[in-house]
Amino acid sequence: MIALPMPPMASAGVHVLISHTHSGLQRSLRQLCRDSGVVPRQGWKHTATVLGLSASLSSLLLRGRRGADTRSCNSRCVRRCQPTTLDGQGDKFEVRDLGDKGKGMVATQHIERGELLMLDEPLATWPGSLDDALDDVDAWNLQILDSVARCSPKGQAQFWALHDAHTEEGEPKTALGIILSNYHATGGGQEACVGVFPNAPRFNHSCVPNVVHTWRDHGLPGAEDSLAVRALMDIEPGEELCISYLNLYMPRAERQEELTPRYGFQCGCPACSLTGDAFAASDKRRTELRELDRVLPMMSDLDELSEMMGDLKVVVSKAAVLIDQELRGHAQMKCRLYNGAVQLAGLAEDEVLASEMARLAVESSKVAHGPESKSTLQLQRCVENPKGCLKILIGGDDL
Repeated sequence: MIALPMPPMASAGVHVLISHTHSGLQRSLRQLCRDSGVVPRQGWKHTATVLGLSASLSSLLLRGRRGADTRSCNSRCVRRCQPTTLDGQGDKFEVRDLGDKGKGMVATQHIERGELLMLDEPLATWPGSLDDALDDVDAWNLQILDSVARCSPKGQAQFWALHDAHTEEGEPKTALGIILSNYHATGGGQEACVGVFPNAPRFNHSCVPNVVHTWRDHGLPGAEDSLAVRALMDIEPGEELCISYLNLYMPRAERQEELTPRYGFQCGCPACSLTGDAFAASDKRRTELRELDRVLPMMSDLDELSEMMGDLKVVVSKAAVLIDQELRGHAQMKCRLYNGAVQLAGLAEDEVLASEMARLAVESSKVAHGPESKSTLQLQRCVENPKGCLKILIGGDDL
């Protein structure tokens, strides 16, 4: 299985033909679409109050906002199927039987923080989204089956070997069931695509992951259409390598409610195994991270944004500490946090703060995306040219 895109932080694949009589699969699909939505907003005033931000921010959140431009990031989406050769075995990790958990990736040597572990090319990618599948299940499944039929024998074997969490015991796998259990979003901007990968699904889930995956953004020549997996921290031999399948900014009950119907298991990771005061503290940190995560896009609409840079620093500082405490300094989450702060500082024309936030973002991006990734190189340019950071990050300024 493989992680779904972290909303809106991704932000995002399939055996026999299913028909509209497969009510169990359709229920799973509908639940998946509902679960993929953004958490309903509880109100601007509530957010400011929960976070203890200034009274001025609380009042500003209730009045005039600035409209924001949107931009579509074009991405090539190719319908194809091809075998890969990794077969779940790397230089520093291997697939092992983990008892009740089934199989998983386990380190065989010391792995450094930020180290590239795997480049996994998709077996197949398809234009479309879960919404498209829900509109016409049969048509989508036929499209998938047509692509799989064009695979080599090895590619087909790799595809059908993937887990289907949406089929009852004793029933045959379905193409769409495999997608729902293993897909990853491979499009960009407003262009939707989904893909299935042969090796990345072997990474099990943890709500405190030690590895992370990124699509395309790794800056490695000849590997543009691949999923890169990197270590978020130092990992010792014998430790399992785990990614996250969901939005980590949720309390335990919500995480379990999402994982069980979607993937068919109850998470028993270190965070989900906490009890008593430790469990309550963990839930509190994640709930606060969710609130903080909502503040940044909300601030971008404020007419008086330039007056809110003090509040911005409070939000970023609080979130960074919580990520360290709860997620062991998750570099991708920190990069996203600092990247948002860079854009807000640029919007407010605060070049000093933009450069400071960009410098922090660069260090996190090197770990999560790699030193030569587009994200890292763009953020480095923001450090050197904070005045032009909006054009660099949002306007599509070429490197």
